[in-house]
Amino acid sequence: MPTKPEAHRQPDGEGTGRVQSIDRAFMVLRELATTPQGATALDLSRRAGIERTTVHRLLKTLIHWNMVTAEDGVYALGPECLLLATAHASRLNVRRAALPYAVELQEKVLQGRSALVSISVPARDRTVIVERIWTPLTPMNVIIDIGNQFPVDDCASGKSILSTYPDELGRATLGKSRFDKVLPELRKIRQADGFCATLGRYKRGLASLAYPFRGRGQAALGAIVVSGLDLNDSMRPDSSLAQHLQRACENVSSALQHG
Repeated sequence: MPTKPEAHRQPDGEGTGRVQSIDRAFMVLRELATTPQGATALDLSRRAGIERTTVHRLLKTLIHWNMVTAEDGVYALGPECLLLATAHASRLNVRRAALPYAVELQEKVLQGRSALVSISVPARDRTVIVERIWTPLTPMNVIIDIGNQFPVDDCASGKSILSTYPDELGRATLGKSRFDKVLPELRKIRQADGFCATLGRYKRGLASLAYPFRGRGQAALGAIVVSGLDLNDSMRPDSSLAQHLQRACENVSSALQHG
């Protein structure tokens, strides 16, 4: 189970101005977001640290609003979550700004290599893929097996994004111990202007290269990442592919800043 950020562990809204029941409902939703196969009320109670009777009441309300579905005592995220997620992505305008450059990378730069181009955005301590571009040459298992959300401190796109955060924001996002653990690597990524490359992290032999793009603030709004099984020769910031990727992200940043 993914490590929870220290800053996100307190469910009790008392004395904070928050509503405790809403805090707890979001804790349940967060647990379901990291459990694609679903979870029982008992599982959610143990993982969120909330009494089982309270979890049942929260689930009943969340089911009413289609935020959660239930089948044979197993609960999962519901369709209303997708509506909220897509509304948020649309508000950021990230997909509209980044998609033309991601498509250009796939069609003109990769030119038939069996690679996957993705657009990722941060969601608290995770990154979420909001768009993928591939060709018939891209292996289907690369498209399907990678997944669509990852810990922000444990993938190329996430660390690329995280490298643009001021340290204070990074610690607020991950918690002090988790951020300080990844900080030495982030400093190296910052020296490479945000370029991050990983090999075999989520699939054997799969290389991933990422650069961040920004809006009007310092912290990145997302990243473009290129992943493939034949990219080992491109895992340096001075490689031709990395330089094209950097220029694409600079163009996305310009579009977001002036759009």
